[in-house]
Amino acid sequence: MPIIDRGGWTLHFDVAGSGDEIVVLTHGLGVTGATWAAQVTALAGEYRVVTWDLRAHGSSGSPGGSCTLAALADDLAAVVEAVGGGAVHALGHSAGGVVAMRFAIDHPVLVRSLVLVGTASECNARAHGWYESLARTAEQEGGAAVLRMLGNRDPSAVPPEPLGFAAIARAMGGLHAVPLTEALANVSSPALVVVGEKDFLGVGGSVIISRRLARSRLEIVPERGHAIFREDAEGFNRLVLDFLRAQRRPAGPSDRPPR
Repeated sequence: MPIIDRGGWTLHFDVAGSGDEIVVLTHGLGVTGATWAAQVTALAGEYRVVTWDLRAHGSSGSPGGSCTLAALADDLAAVVEAVGGGAVHALGHSAGGVVAMRFAIDHPVLVRSLVLVGTASECNARAHGWYESLARTAEQEGGAAVLRMLGNRDPSAVPPEPLGFAAIARAMGGLHAVPLTEALANVSSPALVVVGEKDFLGVGGSVIISRRLARSRLEIVPERGHAIFREDAEGFNRLVLDFLRAQRRPAGPSDRPPR
């Protein structure tokens, strides 16, 4: 159980596999790095696979106080440094995708490629209100209530630390006032954007991301929802592996999305 000292609190991460290239998987709100079990199994034969717990989640600590997307991206950069540094393939789901996007914006030399799953670079007023309600639920009722609000009925789930979670939720809600969309135009890394056709967030956010990233490919997967990597682990893993393997060779016409 490796940990990173962040000055009074710690981040927890795990490493599997022994490949030359590193894939870092960042989870969404209310879960932990363990959510990636099927992906670790699929990827570890070819890559070093790193999973980690966001601050206030799982075995990671919580600094308290406010939180920004930049701070979360810095946490991810600290994980990358701890496993050897250099450019990595950064994969993130939902809020984890937001962290991965901010990571690519703030730390471009550490990004070899991006895989963004069921996420968005901006949010509307309704989504902002939902994040605020998540934050207030955490503060007033605790982490277990947050899991119920997120629909997580797994009895073994680890409730997030309430105050730290509330700070992260508000950072996500900040995408309403300060979206990442425009800044994505500065990201030069190749990217795979994956979203389930039936994702409750809709596919529009993924379309927006794919249009802003100059070297992206969008995959809208029929009949799948928000947790596509669990609903169809085999199909999702195949998409990701095909994309990662393609980064080992020069891009050909079939790798470039139509414009």
